[in-house]
Amino acid sequence: MAKADKKNKQIVQSDKCIGCGICYSVCPVNAKLMKSDDFDPDTADLAIRIVDGMAIINDEFCIRCGACSKICPVESLTLVELESATA
Repeated sequence: MAKADKKNKQIVQSDKCIGCGICYSVCPVNAKLMKSDDFDPDTADLAIRIVDGMAIINDEFCIRCGACSKICPVESLTLVELESATA
């Protein structure tokens, strides 16, 4: 059930991002990767990167836990529920 829930959520970013990197540091995906002895931030499959002073979310690796949105000091990141598609 948790995997289905992940597909119904998304991290949405506003233009308020100040590039502080707090989200990068609390992301559990990033934290797990950073513990590796051969961690290379340029090639790692990170869920969040800070690029040109802006947080960039990689939806492929993001687990949509909301940790980044809870800690963002300027409320730039928001975890939202997506409407389910009805066919």
